Amino acid sequence: MNENSFDLITIFREIFKKKLFLLLLTVAALIISVVFCLMQQKRYTSETVFIVKNPLLIDRNYVFRNTSYEHKDYFALPDDVDHIKTIAKSDGMIWHVIEKFDLGKAYGMEVNDGLVQKVKKNFKTIMQDTKNIELFYTDPDPKRAAEVTKAAREYLEATFLNYFRVTNKDVTESLKEKIAAMTDTVARLDDSINALRTASGNYTQMLPARSNTIASASSGASASSAQALEHLQEIGVQKDRMVNDIAAYRSLVNEYEVMASGKLHIFYVVQEAYVPSDPSHPKTIILVAISTMGALLFGCILVLISAFYKRVMQTPAH
Repeated sequence: MNENSFDLITIFREIFKKKLFLLLLTVAALIISVVFCLMQQKRYTSETVFIVKNPLLIDRNYVFRNTSYEHKDYFALPDDVDHIKTIAKSDGMIWHVIEKFDLGKAYGMEVNDGLVQKVKKNFKTIMQDTKNIELFYTDPDPKRAAEVTKAAREYLEATFLNYFRVTNKDVTESLKEKIAAMTDTVARLDDSINALRTASGNYTQMLPARSNTIASASSGASASSAQALEHLQEIGVQKDRMVNDIAAYRSLVNEYEVMASGKLHIFYVVQEAYVPSDPSHPKTIILVAISTMGALLFGCILVLISAFYKRVMQTPAH
């Protein structure tokens, strides 16, 4: 048998011989890690959890055109969740909370890319397969941690909804411009109708029917009067159709304005951001445990290496 070989019993014997050294090393690591954790600034983490709804649930066609049963998914599609991810990773959200809470002054830093990176590291976003999102923010001030977390979630929702709101607003503005132009046209048609009524002497009919016009003409009406009645018929039909279109457009404007209001929510908040009472950093128990076990393992390795070289040095050369 090789005299320099180490079996399990030999290893335990060597470690037991140096038990005082290992104990002192472990206690020293324990004390240093505890002191290190006590010297670290306490930081608090707030969390909010929310579920993303299907954007089609707030579409005007779904709200105002649902005349029969139609199955809709209440949860967002994967693409919608990916859009939320994109917004959450953007610097836009970071700059929003920096400006809103004056984080440069709070952290004693200049407002530059370094501050952006620091704030970004304080955020943590977890996207679950069940369409729910967990958003975390860590800060030395527990109240500010909760406020920033809530503000970040509200920014995500507002930015995601803004696409639909802007689209609805653009459609609404276009409809209003068209309504204004058509209203002017109707006003001009009213002036023409008044002139034609004067020319034909017709003040008793809202819209003269063609049979009545012919009957009036055959009863001795002049040719110019008959032409005026005919023209009145044409303009009256044109005006009625335009008035119907204006009413339909105004109805659309009302629908789009409802969907463009700020009272709609695309996130269902499962857990609102809260003010944490216990610090999340530093993780004292974990750090102390790792440091202590690491020091013990390192000490055992040193003891075994030292014992091995002693045996090698004591073994006579052949």
